[in-house]
Amino acid sequence: MHIKIATLCAGFFCFINSVSAQANLEPIYDPLELFSQNLFTNNGNEFRSANGAPGADYWQNRADYTLHATIDTVENTLKVVETIYYTNNSPDALPSLWLQLDQNTYREDARSNFYTAATIRPKWKGKEHTAGYQFEMMTIEYKGKIFKANYIVNDTRMQIRLPFALASKEKINIHIQYQYSIPGKFGGRTDFFSTKNGKIYEIAQWYPRMCVYDDLEGWSTLPFLGSGEFYCEYGNFDYSVTVPAGMIVGGSGELQNERDVLSQKQIERLADARKSDNTIMIRTAEEVLHDAGRERGNKMVTWHFKMNNTRDVAFGASAAYIWDAAKVNLPEGKKALAMSIYPVESAGQEAWGRATEYLKKSIEYFSEKWFVYPYPVAINEAGMAGGMEYPGIVFDGIDDKAGGIILGNGA
Repeated sequence: MHIKIATLCAGFFCFINSVSAQANLEPIYDPLELFSQNLFTNNGNEFRSANGAPGADYWQNRADYTLHATIDTVENTLKVVETIYYTNNSPDALPSLWLQLDQNTYREDARSNFYTAATIRPKWKGKEHTAGYQFEMMTIEYKGKIFKANYIVNDTRMQIRLPFALASKEKINIHIQYQYSIPGKFGGRTDFFSTKNGKIYEIAQWYPRMCVYDDLEGWSTLPFLGSGEFYCEYGNFDYSVTVPAGMIVGGSGELQNERDVLSQKQIERLADARKSDNTIMIRTAEEVLHDAGRERGNKMVTWHFKMNNTRDVAFGASAAYIWDAAKVNLPEGKKALAMSIYPVESAGQEAWGRATEYLKKSIEYFSEKWFVYPYPVAINEAGMAGGMEYPGIVFDGIDDKAGGIILGNGA
């Protein structure tokens, strides 16, 4: 017994001495190094100058998209036929291509659950997952020849293994047909939910898109964890959204087929809004109530949009939208169009009734102060995905009042 006690005491004093010795050591990290500037610390090269500006041989790969989407408002699914036109402007031959699959973040086995389970999703009860992308067809097209795509999916990433390396300055097309269940209120940044005059669909992160390949790190393939911003290639988008008649679609870019989807009265009001500094109603609350339920009919209409030199597109769709718009005055006589779409629950001068006014003023101020707004249209949309910005469209909160809408427009 005495031997055991002596041994324990000796061990205890050794432990105390070890802790005391460690307490006297200098920190093992340098806080200046930990938080130091990590950009533009190297000498410049032909691709990037030492100050970060593009070098003489700077390059970016390019991804253009054609997308044909259909919303099934009964099953709450999105069905899409997609073509990606990818250009390899890099000096490297690429034996494979990487794509982002953001909708897979809602799968039950997604690694994002380790993050969102503790933050976002506990707010919502019931079903909090989808099956992610369901691919029906995927091929690659190169110089007129079609090949079945050889691909693997890992969480929110897809690798397409090419039958040949895509040489520098070469182009390739990727054809994809897929569908997915649109997340409910738990979607965070993309969702659908019901209002008194119909469902609202906020559709973002909705298509497989090219990961960036650059001269700094090669392929950027970090998984999407449900938050954070997006690093995307630039390109032109030509997309269409097919919905039941009676629904309004507000999307990134410029509507191409007004006469196919709008009434003559709406066309005239929109033309007036393009010339007006005051907000013009395109679809009033009374007209929403008059049209309530029309989306349950069998007739489908297709809204066609284009947006050039952008990295992403998103859209909202609903039969419940009030719609208003006004002209935006930009430097050097340039013009754009500001518009808002929101349900009757959000109407009122203390809420969304002045949203277009705030959006117009925000764009005019920032364009004069810092950088001219580059797109023809800017949309403010009311929904559950509040406070999320995409090129040409902002998803703001359905319950936002004046101050909250101003913050959303200024983000």
